[in-house]
Amino acid sequence: MTKTARQLQEEGLLYDVFEQELTDIKDRTYGLVSELSRVSHFDTEYVMSLVRKIVAKIGQDSYIVPPFRCDYGDHVFIGNNTYINYNCCFLDSAKVTIGDYVYMGPNCNIFTPCHPIHHELRKEKVTEYALPVTVGSHSWIGGDVVITPGVTIGENCVIGAGSVVTKNIPDNSIAVGNPCKVIRQVNDKDREYINSLILDDETKDSKYKQENGYVYSAKDEAIFNIVKDTVHYVEILNKLSNSEIQRRRDFLRTFVAKLDEGAMINSPFYMEFANHLEMGVNSFINYDCIMLNNAMVKLGDNVLVGPKVSFYTAIHPIDAKQREQWLVYAKPITVEDNVWIGGSATILGGVTIGKNAIVGAGAVVTKDVEPNTIVVGNPARVLRKITAEDSKKFQEELAKQKDINKSEFDKMMAGQWYNAMDYSMLKLRQENNKKTEAYSRITINTLSYKDRMAKAIVKEFGENANIIPPFTCDYGCNVKVGDNTVINHSGVFLDTNEINIGKHALIGPKSGLYGAIHPFDVEARNEGIEKAKTINIGDGAWLGGKVTVVPGVSIGKHSVIGAGSVVTKDIPDDVVAVGNPCRIIRKITEDDKINPIRKK
Repeated sequence: MTKTARQLQEEGLLYDVFEQELTDIKDRTYGLVSELSRVSHFDTEYVMSLVRKIVAKIGQDSYIVPPFRCDYGDHVFIGNNTYINYNCCFLDSAKVTIGDYVYMGPNCNIFTPCHPIHHELRKEKVTEYALPVTVGSHSWIGGDVVITPGVTIGENCVIGAGSVVTKNIPDNSIAVGNPCKVIRQVNDKDREYINSLILDDETKDSKYKQENGYVYSAKDEAIFNIVKDTVHYVEILNKLSNSEIQRRRDFLRTFVAKLDEGAMINSPFYMEFANHLEMGVNSFINYDCIMLNNAMVKLGDNVLVGPKVSFYTAIHPIDAKQREQWLVYAKPITVEDNVWIGGSATILGGVTIGKNAIVGAGAVVTKDVEPNTIVVGNPARVLRKITAEDSKKFQEELAKQKDINKSEFDKMMAGQWYNAMDYSMLKLRQENNKKTEAYSRITINTLSYKDRMAKAIVKEFGENANIIPPFTCDYGCNVKVGDNTVINHSGVFLDTNEINIGKHALIGPKSGLYGAIHPFDVEARNEGIEKAKTINIGDGAWLGGKVTVVPGVSIGKHSVIGAGSVVTKDIPDDVVAVGNPCRIIRKITEDDKINPIRKK
């Protein structure tokens, strides 16, 4: 008897992703997670009533902060007293098991599906197989972590923020990096360190302790009320269009600690402590950024924060018993004047980023960054110093391209330096904002209009192409999507020049394709000067979830880019490449066609 796609899926064999039975389940789940995304974080009864309809099991006193995303839901099993923070994504084609007392940071991703490495097995039908993921009890998964198919994380583990977990992690381990590696075991000294941060003074409340770096209770009523009020205001902010610049700015000034002239935040955005955010003159936070600002986050003047950047000041105890008492402490983040933070970067508590520094896209910053320094990678390391020669080179390039007959848009499309803050460019982005925001609000009731709306946003939308909302781009007129290509949810495309995606390509969820380059010359950057380089994704390429692609990169036909990778250089045809920075690990061969399922 022929097996159904669901049966093949359950047995870990290849199946057709768009088989009708599976599509029906996903459509039902999509409707529920879409509804959940519109529910207030603190409407707890309604949140949990929806969550119980979505997942197979969620234990006593567990909670999921919306928005939350999964494909099927009936493969998700969550234990007791587990907390899953804002904007997590579980692609649950296979079983996802999360134990008791697990703390999962914002923007974490669990991916169980695997597409075949050889493109011919993905071309006629979008096929995949799936391997289960398990997260053991009493573990803490930091923000922006990616867990890949088939991985088991043991009990009482700590996974550092921004890590990409590709192999099993044994019990009682602390592991970090991309790929994630064990750096040591949990020990008694971890408990002693937290004890040293306890302030034994009954005259000092939790707010005082929080502000001064001592351990405090995250469930303290005063702390809880600040979070509740802040999230309420942020939810209102996220309902305002990004095209309503002055209205958004006026509203932000009513609840954040400091918002100087010209400062702005694009939605979607998430923050928990409005009293802990200061933004200097003309500082800018782009789409889809997250702040767990339990301690102060100070952005100086003219700071540029790219899309999908996360700031994490909150630190949980390493010792599970202390963590389960909801103890936490926080370290501030300071970003000095004229800093540029590339998209999808992660900044950890206690870090200071010095004046004029540049943080590369996808970097995980765990230590201070000196002024006039470029850092990249996970963990972020110094690439080089910024020198006077960089400004000289920029000025020489600018002098060569003088053309008074060209509009700023024409300069952008020609790959020249242009002014992104020119009124005509702002107007184009504002007009496109309205389209992408409407697209991102699609519900199960408006799903039939999805392709028509996508065609109204992007320049070319191929036959049987699929862009799963939410989706964000700057202009839309520079995005080309080939036939039978699938772009999964929460993609951000900064299409300041062409982003060309071929036929039969697969782009995983939460991917960032960033075409814009800001100058190293600080004065020019502060004036809004930038240029753009084309991004090309070849036919049949597969980019895993949460992949970051920087300006000017081409990814060859049929190539596979591992989840969580940061692609900084061209990738040739028919290779597998992974990591931050992304590097080739092998060629794709005919053996991948003969044996498409490579189990761990």
